[in-house]
Amino acid sequence: MQPWISQSPAYLERWIDEQGIDRSSVERVREGLDIAIRDEVLQHTTGGQQPNLFIPGLAALPWWENDRFPWIAGLEAATADITAEFENLGGLRGKRTVNGNPTELADEGRWSAHYLYYTAKAYPKNVKACPRTIAALEPIPGALGCGMTYFSVLDPHTHIAAHTGYTNAHLRCHLGLVTPDGPRIRVGAGSREWERGRAFVFDDSYEHEVWNDTDSGRAVLLFDLWHPDLSEVEVRAITYLMDVSRKLIYRSFWSKEFVSA
Repeated sequence: MQPWISQSPAYLERWIDEQGIDRSSVERVREGLDIAIRDEVLQHTTGGQQPNLFIPGLAALPWWENDRFPWIAGLEAATADITAEFENLGGLRGKRTVNGNPTELADEGRWSAHYLYYTAKAYPKNVKACPRTIAALEPIPGALGCGMTYFSVLDPHTHIAAHTGYTNAHLRCHLGLVTPDGPRIRVGAGSREWERGRAFVFDDSYEHEVWNDTDSGRAVLLFDLWHPDLSEVEVRAITYLMDVSRKLIYRSFWSKEFVSA
């Protein structure tokens, strides 16, 4: 259990009182914190879903069908504009926001990123440089404010070890930008390859793993979005808890020069 989770119930209860919110409307969020604190997440999940913070009662699927998300067609239609802005940031070969691997999960090769948002906080320099990408993301619930949004770059011969995301309150979308034949992602028991101009949505609280065994780089636009089963008030509560976590555990990240630029 991450330390910030044990401190979160007190923050959440105070926020509920300050906002005048009916506690029953955020009961699933409160229960999710209790489950995490009791270290009982795996007693409530199946099929390889292993988040740190599990919100009960949300539909659980490793892969989601695109017809659940009416915004996908518009996102895919913006691929050329998004790719152009990615290239203007440096693309596959340019200087990346973070040198090395975003989460130190690449046990072979190099995984790096051009960040737009990190834990729902904007990286201003890159956001300003990518207005058409931001415009394409604005209609998507949470894409600019519920987690991570960045251009994800895999160098040739890179393997990202199996891992899980920190909550099932998010889903994750990838839009293929630079997609040689061969690189693939496994989520749960199913694997897919990326295609330029095509998006897919998965639940990253399931175990997932990535390979690029080719001699070419791979790039996607990666972003989190709110789980469609969450209510508006639950989204508000989780957004507040994310702000708490950012203050408690990500302060050092945001103090670094490459983020404050």
